[in-house]
Amino acid sequence: MNEAVIVNAGFTRVGELWNKDIEDIAFEAIKKALDGYDGDIDALYIGNMLSSYSSIQGNLGAYIADLIGYRDISALSIDAAEASSGMAVYQAILSIHAGQNNVVLAGGVEKMTDILTDEAVEGLTLGMNRELAIRSGLSIPSVAAILMAMYMERYKVPKENITYLSVQDHEHASTAQHSQFKSRVSLDMAMRSPVIADPLTIFDASPISDGAAFLLLMNKDLADDLGLSYVKIVGMGVSTDTTTITDREDPIEFVSTRRAAEKALAQADLDINEMSIIEINDDYSITGILALEAIGLYRHGEAPKHIRNGETSIRGSHPVNTFGGSKARGHPVGATGAYQLSEIYLQLTGRAGQNQVSNPKFGLSQINGGLDSISVVFIIGR
Repeated sequence: MNEAVIVNAGFTRVGELWNKDIEDIAFEAIKKALDGYDGDIDALYIGNMLSSYSSIQGNLGAYIADLIGYRDISALSIDAAEASSGMAVYQAILSIHAGQNNVVLAGGVEKMTDILTDEAVEGLTLGMNRELAIRSGLSIPSVAAILMAMYMERYKVPKENITYLSVQDHEHASTAQHSQFKSRVSLDMAMRSPVIADPLTIFDASPISDGAAFLLLMNKDLADDLGLSYVKIVGMGVSTDTTTITDREDPIEFVSTRRAAEKALAQADLDINEMSIIEINDDYSITGILALEAIGLYRHGEAPKHIRNGETSIRGSHPVNTFGGSKARGHPVGATGAYQLSEIYLQLTGRAGQNQVSNPKFGLSQINGGLDSISVVFIIGR
């Protein structure tokens, strides 16, 4: 089996990029990912969730390939809800393993601010069982609120301990050049912010964001021949669960993420405690908590107290979301997984600036979609 490595990463600033279309955002990130490489690419894999809905543009694979000047390559777009770019990278790596491709661009792009907030929320609900959402009136935020209430009741956890993950995210994002939010947030401010769906408040939820992130992936032997530096993909896993959350045996256990993490860690022959950096999808503070417990970092009901104690800060024993996570770096949904991998790449290559973790060896990324109906986990190492 051919080994796949990451030789570069390129991404845009995350935010409300009013003066840029989806193709502008993708082009900027791809240009950065290709910086220093003037050879051919064999394939382009693009993760995206909402372009047909928000930008009225489909067929992104061929569309973006044409934009960047490649007209005889394999190109496709992949929709796995918020996990779209994670799945794009996963499929790109498989194509290198199989010997089908040697050089692949993989990542994601999302342009969310072309639609109104209510439309964006409705679009995100497409990652759930749509029929159930219509019949019940449920949305992603309302389901997240139910999960938070269930978690607080079962484990007797005060809301401030869950919301503190968002406070930490803002702290990390304050020194990240590409983050959407640069302001620190106090716990009191977060707790007193307006309610979205009780007990969920504004600071428990990720923003509406635009952005793109792409990785330049390569067959390791070719990278060695070209004298390129790289980081290695040492493990990866994908799993699914029901898109109807009421069909799950336990709604506040992220089974899809647990299974994907188990596969990735087993493939890497590593333990979760060997991870120097962890990037998880905390599109809501409660989903971040559930993700940390699902990957095995903490036991059920215990993640909030460890976060509150500082263990997951950049200088803590288990740094989490070192550039602000979905809450504060921002959450351009179809691109978030590629941002996570790009951030781990920066950490492992010593390019994380003020957000640099000391001497990192391995990083884990977890991106899920549809409230964990699908999850993709990667282990990256030097």
